[in-house]
Amino acid sequence: ITWMDGGLLPERPVELGPDDAMGDWNGGIIFEGTKGKLMADCYGANPRLLPLSKMKDLNVLQKLDRVPEGHYLQWVNACIAGYGKMQLSSPFEYSGPFTESVLLGALALKAYQMKGVSGQGKPGRKKLIWNASDMKITNLDEANQFVKRGYRKGWEQSEW
Repeated sequence: ITWMDGGLLPERPVELGPDDAMGDWNGGIIFEGTKGKLMADCYGANPRLLPLSKMKDLNVLQKLDRVPEGHYLQWVNACIAGYGKMQLSSPFEYSGPFTESVLLGALALKAYQMKGVSGQGKPGRKKLIWNASDMKITNLDEANQFVKRGYRKGWEQSEW
């Protein structure tokens, strides 16, 4: 994954025409595979193959059930139903690791903004290596300050 945010943008795909939008006003996603590229707007909306001419005769069958009430309401309904009593479109077994990857993107941005990461006294890029089982960055200890917070006196975490 290459995460770009805060004004950082990927190179414009050569498959896009000069008038073709890259993502939407809120960002987007580009998946690069061995057989081509797929681009979507923010949150994966409006997915399309590149070059866009590949979309002309494309007919994709729906394989996964949609969430007619939306993910937020489904979450509330699952809370009301009780743990394990409702099938979810994004159970914690999936959404937990997914959320971890998104939060790592935010952590990477914070690390990018740290002075001295590039060794030149200004913000810079550095590949971060994440150890999920230990919940820490293994090659830039300074970035671990963004993984867990320190608590004020009296609000420390207790052992569960």
